[in-house]
Amino acid sequence: MLTLIHFDFCPFCQRVRLALGYKGIVFNEQPARFYGPEYFQSISGFGRLPVVEYPDGSRQGESLEIIAELDRRFPETPPLCRGAISDSEWEGVQAWRARISDMLFRLIAPTLPQYASLGPDPRAMTYYRNRMESWLGDTLEGLQKRRKEWYAGMEVDLQDVAARVAVHGFYTPMFSVADTLITGDLTGLRLLEDIQLPPELTTYFARVEAAAQTTLLPTRG
Repeated sequence: MLTLIHFDFCPFCQRVRLALGYKGIVFNEQPARFYGPEYFQSISGFGRLPVVEYPDGSRQGESLEIIAELDRRFPETPPLCRGAISDSEWEGVQAWRARISDMLFRLIAPTLPQYASLGPDPRAMTYYRNRMESWLGDTLEGLQKRRKEWYAGMEVDLQDVAARVAVHGFYTPMFSVADTLITGDLTGLRLLEDIQLPPELTTYFARVEAAAQTTLLPTRG
Protein backbone atom coordinates (compact mmCIF):
# COMPACT_ATOMS: atom_id res chain seq x y z
CA MET A 1 0.00 0.00 0.00
CA LEU A 2 1.14 3.56 -0.71
CA THR A 3 2.30 5.61 2.29
CA LEU A 4 2.11 9.40 2.54
CA ILE A 5 4.59 11.06 4.90
CA HIS A 6 3.26 14.55 5.52
CA PHE A 7 2.26 17.47 7.74
CA ASP A 8 -1.47 18.12 8.06
CA PHE A 9 -0.97 21.92 7.90
CA CYS A 10 1.35 22.06 4.88
CA PRO A 11 -0.14 23.39 1.61
CA PHE A 12 2.14 21.19 -0.48
CA CYS A 13 1.16 18.11 1.51
CA GLN A 14 -2.50 19.07 1.23
CA ARG A 15 -2.20 19.03 -2.57
CA VAL A 16 -1.21 15.36 -2.45
CA ARG A 17 -3.93 14.47 0.06
CA LEU A 18 -6.51 15.95 -2.29
CA ALA A 19 -5.07 14.04 -5.25
CA LEU A 20 -5.10 10.72 -3.42
CA GLY A 21 -8.61 11.31 -2.14
CA TYR A 22 -10.00 12.25 -5.54
CA LYS A 23 -8.40 9.22 -7.17
CA GLY A 24 -9.72 6.94 -4.44
CA ILE A 25 -6.27 5.53 -3.74
CA VAL A 26 -6.12 3.81 -0.37
CA PHE A 27 -3.00 4.86 1.51
CA ASN A 28 -1.31 4.77 4.89
CA GLU A 29 -0.59 8.09 6.58
CA GLN A 30 2.62 8.80 8.44
CA PRO A 31 2.10 12.19 10.08
CA ALA A 32 5.33 14.08 10.74
CA ARG A 33 6.36 16.84 13.08
CA PHE A 34 7.89 20.10 11.90
CA TYR A 35 11.28 19.51 13.53
CA GLY A 36 13.65 20.42 10.69
CA PRO A 37 15.54 18.88 7.76
CA GLU A 38 17.56 16.31 9.77
CA TYR A 39 14.35 14.91 11.24
CA PHE A 40 12.62 14.97 7.85
CA GLN A 41 15.59 13.10 6.34
CA SER A 42 15.50 10.51 9.11
CA ILE A 43 11.87 9.59 8.54
CA SER A 44 11.57 9.95 4.78
CA GLY A 45 14.99 10.07 3.14
CA PHE A 46 14.21 13.61 1.94
CA GLY A 47 14.93 17.00 3.47
CA ARG A 48 11.35 18.18 3.17
CA LEU A 49 7.84 16.79 2.82
CA PRO A 50 5.53 15.50 1.40
CA VAL A 51 7.10 12.20 0.47
CA VAL A 52 5.25 9.23 -0.96
CA GLU A 53 6.49 5.67 -0.58
CA TYR A 54 5.04 3.45 -3.31
CA PRO A 55 4.18 -0.23 -2.85
CA ASP A 56 7.43 -1.20 -4.61
CA GLY A 57 9.43 0.61 -1.90
CA SER A 58 10.52 3.57 -4.03
CA ARG A 59 10.04 7.05 -2.62
CA GLN A 60 9.31 10.41 -4.23
CA GLY A 61 9.15 14.03 -3.06
CA GLU A 62 7.81 17.27 -4.61
CA SER A 63 4.04 17.52 -4.57
CA LEU A 64 3.37 18.25 -8.24
CA GLU A 65 5.77 15.55 -9.38
CA ILE A 66 4.01 13.10 -7.07
CA ILE A 67 0.63 14.00 -8.55
CA ALA A 68 1.90 13.46 -12.10
CA GLU A 69 3.37 10.11 -11.04
CA LEU A 70 0.06 9.06 -9.49
CA ASP A 71 -1.51 9.46 -12.94
CA ARG A 72 1.18 7.22 -14.41
CA ARG A 73 1.11 4.54 -11.72
CA PHE A 74 -2.66 4.40 -11.30
CA PRO A 75 -4.01 4.76 -14.86
CA GLU A 76 -7.37 3.28 -13.86
CA THR A 77 -8.08 6.30 -11.64
CA PRO A 78 -9.39 9.68 -12.89
CA PRO A 79 -6.57 11.75 -14.43
CA LEU A 80 -5.39 14.95 -12.80
CA CYS A 81 -2.81 16.17 -15.30
CA ARG A 82 -2.88 15.27 -18.98
CA GLY A 83 -6.47 14.62 -19.97
CA ALA A 84 -7.89 16.79 -17.18
CA ILE A 85 -6.28 20.16 -17.97
CA SER A 86 -4.60 21.58 -21.07
CA ASP A 87 -0.98 22.71 -21.06
CA SER A 88 -2.03 26.33 -21.54
CA GLU A 89 -4.54 26.19 -18.68
CA TRP A 90 -1.93 24.63 -16.39
CA GLU A 91 0.60 27.30 -17.33
CA GLY A 92 -2.06 29.90 -16.54
CA VAL A 93 -2.74 28.60 -13.04
CA GLN A 94 0.97 28.33 -12.30
CA ALA A 95 1.51 31.93 -13.42
CA TRP A 96 -1.42 33.02 -11.23
CA ARG A 97 0.05 31.17 -8.28
CA ALA A 98 3.47 32.76 -8.84
CA ARG A 99 1.93 36.25 -8.79
CA ILE A 100 0.38 35.77 -5.37
CA SER A 101 3.17 33.74 -3.78
CA ASP A 102 4.84 36.39 -1.60
CA MET A 103 1.60 37.84 -0.25
CA LEU A 104 0.00 34.41 0.16
CA PHE A 105 2.67 33.10 2.51
CA ARG A 106 2.66 36.32 4.53
CA LEU A 107 -1.07 35.81 4.99
CA ILE A 108 -1.13 32.12 5.84
CA ALA A 109 2.06 31.82 7.93
CA PRO A 110 0.36 33.16 11.11
CA THR A 111 -2.71 30.93 10.59
CA LEU A 112 -1.06 27.51 10.33
CA PRO A 113 -0.27 27.15 14.07
CA GLN A 114 -4.02 26.55 14.48
CA TYR A 115 -3.30 22.95 13.46
CA ALA A 116 -2.85 20.65 16.45
CA SER A 117 0.35 19.13 15.06
CA LEU A 118 2.05 22.54 15.01
CA GLY A 119 0.77 25.18 17.43
CA PRO A 120 0.76 23.10 20.65
CA ASP A 121 4.18 21.54 19.94
CA PRO A 122 6.92 23.83 21.33
CA ARG A 123 9.74 22.20 19.36
CA ALA A 124 7.80 22.40 16.09
CA MET A 125 6.78 26.00 16.76
CA THR A 126 10.35 27.06 17.52
CA TYR A 127 11.56 25.72 14.18
CA TYR A 128 8.47 27.02 12.36
CA ARG A 129 8.73 30.52 13.83
CA ASN A 130 12.45 30.81 13.10
CA ARG A 131 12.05 29.55 9.56
CA MET A 132 9.03 31.69 8.68
CA GLU A 133 10.34 34.88 10.27
CA SER A 134 13.75 34.51 8.61
CA TRP A 135 12.13 33.87 5.24
CA LEU A 136 9.34 36.48 5.40
CA GLY A 137 11.24 39.22 7.24
CA ASP A 138 8.74 39.83 10.04
CA THR A 139 7.39 38.18 13.16
CA LEU A 140 4.28 36.06 12.94
CA GLU A 141 2.52 38.70 15.04
CA GLY A 142 3.67 41.46 12.70
CA LEU A 143 2.47 39.54 9.68
CA GLN A 144 -0.87 38.95 11.37
CA LYS A 145 -1.33 42.66 12.04
CA ARG A 146 -0.75 43.47 8.37
CA ARG A 147 -3.09 40.74 7.03
CA LYS A 148 -5.52 43.22 5.46
CA GLU A 149 -2.66 44.88 3.60
CA TRP A 150 -1.42 41.55 2.22
CA TYR A 151 -4.95 40.48 1.35
CA ALA A 152 -5.64 43.71 -0.54
CA GLY A 153 -2.56 43.07 -2.64
CA MET A 154 -3.91 39.77 -3.93
CA GLU A 155 -7.66 40.41 -3.86
CA VAL A 156 -7.93 41.00 -7.62
CA ASP A 157 -6.21 37.68 -8.32
CA LEU A 158 -8.54 35.91 -5.89
CA GLN A 159 -11.56 37.47 -7.57
CA ASP A 160 -10.27 36.27 -10.94
CA VAL A 161 -10.06 32.65 -9.86
CA ALA A 162 -13.36 32.94 -7.96
CA ALA A 163 -15.09 34.06 -11.16
CA ARG A 164 -13.54 31.18 -13.09
CA VAL A 165 -14.53 28.42 -10.66
CA ALA A 166 -18.03 29.90 -10.40
CA VAL A 167 -18.42 29.24 -14.13
CA HIS A 168 -16.68 25.87 -14.42
CA GLY A 169 -17.26 24.32 -11.00
CA PHE A 170 -13.58 23.54 -10.78
CA TYR A 171 -10.67 25.42 -12.38
CA THR A 172 -11.71 23.64 -15.57
CA PRO A 173 -14.94 21.65 -15.97
CA MET A 174 -13.03 18.59 -14.69
CA PHE A 175 -11.31 18.22 -11.32
CA SER A 176 -7.58 18.52 -12.04
CA VAL A 177 -4.16 19.14 -10.56
CA ALA A 178 -5.04 22.85 -10.64
CA ASP A 179 -7.72 22.28 -7.99
CA THR A 180 -5.29 20.45 -5.72
CA LEU A 181 -2.86 23.37 -6.02
CA ILE A 182 -5.40 26.16 -5.55
CA THR A 183 -7.30 24.57 -2.66
CA GLY A 184 -4.24 23.23 -0.88
CA ASP A 185 -2.35 26.50 -1.17
CA LEU A 186 -5.26 28.78 -0.28
CA THR A 187 -6.72 26.79 2.61
CA GLY A 188 -4.80 28.90 5.13
CA LEU A 189 -6.78 31.93 3.94
CA ARG A 190 -9.90 30.24 5.31
CA LEU A 191 -8.43 30.67 8.80
CA LEU A 192 -7.92 34.43 8.57
CA GLU A 193 -9.63 36.68 11.10
CA ASP A 194 -11.77 39.61 9.95
CA ILE A 195 -11.40 38.81 6.25
CA GLN A 196 -14.27 37.51 4.15
CA LEU A 197 -13.24 35.45 1.14
CA PRO A 198 -15.34 35.67 -2.04
CA PRO A 199 -18.33 33.36 -1.51
CA GLU A 200 -17.56 31.64 -4.81
CA LEU A 201 -14.23 30.54 -3.35
CA THR A 202 -15.80 29.26 -0.15
CA THR A 203 -18.23 27.18 -2.19
CA TYR A 204 -15.41 25.98 -4.42
CA PHE A 205 -13.27 24.81 -1.51
CA ALA A 206 -16.18 22.77 -0.18
CA ARG A 207 -16.76 21.30 -3.65
CA VAL A 208 -13.11 20.28 -4.02
CA GLU A 209 -13.00 18.70 -0.56
CA ALA A 210 -16.20 16.80 -1.28
CA ALA A 211 -14.83 15.49 -4.59
CA ALA A 212 -11.66 14.39 -2.82
CA GLN A 213 -13.50 13.10 0.27
CA THR A 214 -10.92 15.03 2.28
CA THR A 215 -11.10 17.78 4.88
CA LEU A 216 -8.14 20.17 5.04
CA LEU A 217 -9.13 22.50 7.87
CA PRO A 218 -7.79 21.89 11.39
CA THR A 219 -9.90 19.82 13.73
CA ARG A 220 -11.61 22.00 16.28
CA GLY A 221 -11.86 21.16 19.95
